[in-house]
Amino acid sequence: MKLKKRVIFILCAILIVSFGLFYFKGPHIHEPVKFLTGMNDSLKPKELNLPDDRRIKVTLPDMGLQAESIILLNAHNGDVLFEKNADKSLPTASMSKMMTEYLVLEAIKKHQIEWNTPVSISDYAYWVSSHPGFASVHLQKGKQYSVKELFTAMAVRSANGTAVALAEAVSGSEKDFVQKMNEKAKELGLTNSRFVNSNGLSNSDLEQYYTSGGPNDSNRMSAKDVATLARRLIQDYPEILNIIDQPKITFEGKTYHNTNWMLPGVKKDVGYQGVDGFKTGYTDEAGYCFVGTVHKGQTRLISVVMGAPTPIDRFTETEKLYDTAFNQF
Repeated sequence: MKLKKRVIFILCAILIVSFGLFYFKGPHIHEPVKFLTGMNDSLKPKELNLPDDRRIKVTLPDMGLQAESIILLNAHNGDVLFEKNADKSLPTASMSKMMTEYLVLEAIKKHQIEWNTPVSISDYAYWVSSHPGFASVHLQKGKQYSVKELFTAMAVRSANGTAVALAEAVSGSEKDFVQKMNEKAKELGLTNSRFVNSNGLSNSDLEQYYTSGGPNDSNRMSAKDVATLARRLIQDYPEILNIIDQPKITFEGKTYHNTNWMLPGVKKDVGYQGVDGFKTGYTDEAGYCFVGTVHKGQTRLISVVMGAPTPIDRFTETEKLYDTAFNQF
């Protein structure tokens, strides 16, 4: 009887040990691990909670903006935060000078020209700089200006004649320069862009001086292309920010204010803290346009507003974009 009880006790002990080994080493111990490694996206940390803003991915709500075409993107990674007709090719007016800026900076980098290279003023450049309606900075015939002087007047005051003079300095003629503009647009992936001159005026405005395209053509870009070009300018030539963020410049002894009213110190009640660029534009065909950039902390945004109805609307709509974006962040 005692032997039978011992056998039963031993069998029970074996069962208990076997069960314990199964429980602690069996297949189901891996189930929590499988759950963690297979975590679905809804359980992952929200990207907005990460400290690195370059991983921010948000879509902004409709703000009732009235401009014809709009885009806002994160400059760090190119994420589109808001868009309206962003792929539509439209007249860009003077915003297209950014491509002239890019090619001039590229020529300087390649040592084809220098900042202090003297540039003569052709009949074409002089005519544009003296023509009523688009003569923001007057150039003197027979006088030479440095590349830096011309570039600064073009970037800050949107001087049309200086854009022509720089195009001729880089390529010998505006026609050859326009070819470079279109080649660079293709290289940068600007699929909805086409250039016919260096300054953004309509060919019909240039009368006998237009060099490329038809007599009624004008530079055209999509808002997405404009934003992409601005982003590449900042990435490839960050020194441009030290030029375009100037509230005013002196040229030929005269003071000129930046056409970008959102720069602090340019226009009362319009300036926006953190804005340090980029470019305005206007023609009857294009309406009022503005490509801007603003930075706060480690965040930099790039915005484009095309076809706004009034000069101030292009800035107030940009302000709505910035306010809404930063509130989301």
